[in-house]
Amino acid sequence: MVEKEILKKIPVFSALPANHLARLGNISEVKSFKNGNLIVSEKAPGKMLFFVISGRIKIYKTTAAGHIKVLSYLNKGDIFGEMVIFDGGLRSASAEAMAGCRILIIRAKDFKEFASSNISVLLKIISTLIGRLKKADDEIRSLAYNTVISRTAFTLLEFADQYGVRNGDKIHINFPLTHAEIANNVGSSREVISRVLSKLEDLRYVKCHRGTIEILDTAGLKKVIY
Repeated sequence: MVEKEILKKIPVFSALPANHLARLGNISEVKSFKNGNLIVSEKAPGKMLFFVISGRIKIYKTTAAGHIKVLSYLNKGDIFGEMVIFDGGLRSASAEAMAGCRILIIRAKDFKEFASSNISVLLKIISTLIGRLKKADDEIRSLAYNTVISRTAFTLLEFADQYGVRNGDKIHINFPLTHAEIANNVGSSREVISRVLSKLEDLRYVKCHRGTIEILDTAGLKKVIY
């Protein structure tokens, strides 16, 4: 049984009364994953849904050529695998732990029964889906940029918006962004991304540190995109 204190830390469940939390605790379990552990695989049967208690999760698809395309990064309180509530079937993407993670896991069948008497929870799940559709629209928009440098600039600005810490005119991206990780977001190779980042540094739009990136000129990056 999962304790109420753990369930309350998940935004979707935080406002539930004690008796509903107790019922939810009886159908839930908590598992821990290490950095690099695969939590679910693309095209595997979808029978569970997941809530991030701590850590960070990478959601990605694998192309026919074997390359990775990152769809999103999830943090504490986020949900994934929620589509099993509505259509079941096979997983549309893989989920991998990026750091030590604790995940709350509920069988879809049990959650459907629980949510049928907790419409507010179901509405929050639907709200999450709508947010992901909007993000997918942004992904589609980024594909319209037909050069790697424009897609890289778009990606860096997206990271800056979500993980940026401003220091005067500069924005430090508080996220472990390796060249390989950027390549997985942009849809390119690590070698190409290394050359693109060098060019952006020469233009004084960004400054690359070991594993982190600082935006020096937001307007300059936008010019690269448009």
